[in-house]
Amino acid sequence: MLRKIIVFTAVFLIFTSLIVFCPVVTQWDRSVIIFLQDKLGFLPIQIFKLPDCILYSIMIALPLVGFGVYFVTKKLYKDAVFLCSVPLVTYILNYILKHIICRPRPPFELQIAGIHPDSYSYVSTHSLVMFCLWGMVIWYLYKYCNNKSWRIIGISISVLWILFVGLSRVMTGVHNPTDVLGAYLLGIVLLICFLDLRNYLIKTS
Repeated sequence: MLRKIIVFTAVFLIFTSLIVFCPVVTQWDRSVIIFLQDKLGFLPIQIFKLPDCILYSIMIALPLVGFGVYFVTKKLYKDAVFLCSVPLVTYILNYILKHIICRPRPPFELQIAGIHPDSYSYVSTHSLVMFCLWGMVIWYLYKYCNNKSWRIIGISISVLWILFVGLSRVMTGVHNPTDVLGAYLLGIVLLICFLDLRNYLIKTS
């Protein structure tokens, strides 16, 4: 586990350094946003605004409540507490990182959904929190779901939701593509750490 953490952390730091010190990356970001808004402009923008609406809260509460009830009924109390802590810890770490990097949001004119956040851009909070939370959902489905069909459906929904949230942040112009990619890279590091910590807690019980 430690080796994987070191490798993915190094990749994330290199990626972050390119964003901070290479202006051409931001230029590339702008081009990708414009390209996506042009090619997907035929779709109602309300679709891509969904992660900024109540659906975002629902998609956080859904796995916490669902797995929370399951864990409590199975007397897996540590798993219940652990899963509930994942989005909170992820949000706090992301908040700290954003104020270290201090990357500005994309230009106002690219924010086409009427959503104009005044916080920093890197990394995408929505993308990171969803990646970690629903990444844990995928792991728990592998571990506890014995029904193959339900497992496949659950994992497919999880993956599609993670990707949709990332796409929506770019499509609405509130995040750069590299903000989302950075969130996914950091999410891999955090997921490995979360799983390692979870396994340690369970073994010591």
